[in-house]
Amino acid sequence: MGFEMRKITVVADWDDEAGVWVASSDDVPGLITEADTTELLLAKLINMIPELLEENGLPDGDIPFKLVTEREAIAHAPLRVNE
Repeated sequence: MGFEMRKITVVADWDDEAGVWVASSDDVPGLITEADTTELLLAKLINMIPELLEENGLPDGDIPFKLVTEREAIAHAPLRVNE
């Protein structure tokens, strides 16, 4: 019976202090990386995921994954002046 790869989930959170996206995944042992933008992060992940999976003895081939980003922000409502 062959190995069936499920879609990998990579979660990236914004680190305000460092000013970068930090990505990790429970599905890929050893995966932790950072980048200034999600585009740069995606480019790094496309290379890193197959390398890390190969190091852990998982098969070659296409590896589907999704990048989930989360960033908190505050929207300020305009001050209302009572007339």
